[in-house]
Amino acid sequence: MHASLSGPSREKPPRTVGGLRRRWPIAAAVVVILIAAVWVYFGRNGSPVAVATAASETTPATNDSVVVLDSTAQRLAGVELLTVAASNTSTLIVNGIITFDADRVSVVSSRTEGRITTVRADLGQKVRAGDVLATAQSAEVGSTRGDLERARVGVDVARRNYEREKRLYAEQITPQKELLEAEGAFRTAEADFQSAAAKLRAIGAGDGDGATFGLSTPVSGTVVERNASPGQVIGPTTNLFTVADLRRVWITVDVYEGDLSRVVRGASAVVVPSALPTESFAGRVTYAGGVVDSATRTFKVRVEMDNASLRLRPGMFAQVRMETPVTGGNGAIVVPEIAVQELGGKQVVFVAEGASGRYIARAVTLGPRAGQGAVVVATGLRAGERIAVKGAFQLKAELTKASFGSEE
Repeated sequence: MHASLSGPSREKPPRTVGGLRRRWPIAAAVVVILIAAVWVYFGRNGSPVAVATAASETTPATNDSVVVLDSTAQRLAGVELLTVAASNTSTLIVNGIITFDADRVSVVSSRTEGRITTVRADLGQKVRAGDVLATAQSAEVGSTRGDLERARVGVDVARRNYEREKRLYAEQITPQKELLEAEGAFRTAEADFQSAAAKLRAIGAGDGDGATFGLSTPVSGTVVERNASPGQVIGPTTNLFTVADLRRVWITVDVYEGDLSRVVRGASAVVVPSALPTESFAGRVTYAGGVVDSATRTFKVRVEMDNASLRLRPGMFAQVRMETPVTGGNGAIVVPEIAVQELGGKQVVFVAEGASGRYIARAVTLGPRAGQGAVVVATGLRAGERIAVKGAFQLKAELTKASFGSEE
């Protein structure tokens, strides 16, 4: 019998299925503990808890792209909802400068060379149509008045001679030829007189004596500009006074050609001057230019306003908000631009549906801008649906972040 000199064998026993099964519950418990720890950590540190379907910047958004936030996450994201409504009008906002009503303003100047003798009107003075604002003297006026006086004398002499010839002809003392010659001389004298009188009126000197004439205003209003001084040499290019009726004013604005279809004559408008930001004035579109400026690609739009309070002053910078029609059935859907996000190359809005905190990324088709930070939604939304306005960007970020996690 031989004794074995070798020691006990050190070979490991083979793994069995039973051993693996005994270790699986331990591993599963560790994973669960880790997930719970991560959830507690992020929940306590204010990170939004979101569940989202896969949707990345390169994947088109569909109605299956969903973001779910709990109440804490919604508050942190600052989500605010808006109930969508249909509207038949939108607002077009443009800027311009208030001007005089061109039908109620006049620049007073001399129509002939001369020199001012007296000034009768000053800045801010109220005047009526026909009032003389200044007097002046002109050599041309003096010469024309001399021609007028000579023509008046000629008319008087020619009339008496013509009447005498008519009596003699009636008594058959003078031939008809002399009667006709007298009548022709009388008609010519009258024409000379009318010509001299018309020339005086043309140079604005219908009233006055000798070389003196008055410079009068053709409109009633306020003297808003004065450049006249006694002794000043004047001419047709010298603007002496500006008189304007400020009870009605205009504002002319430039509108881009892309908004041509939105501006209609007769549309109401609200004017807010920069100098009076808390006040607004009602106006109406009276002209929408039919010609587009080739350099600026804009066209002129004129808004007229009553200004009985005289609060609006020509030269003021102002904002004009014009009501413009929106096409689209019984009304178009108009939403704030901040509610629209770009996702996967498409424009989307986040529609609140079902349980609180559930938002669906809905693809929409946009129409024209509606002014005041709003845009028309042509397709994709219905009146009565609720969409996220503030916080829409955060919802997009959560959806994108979730999609990146799913790709990993």
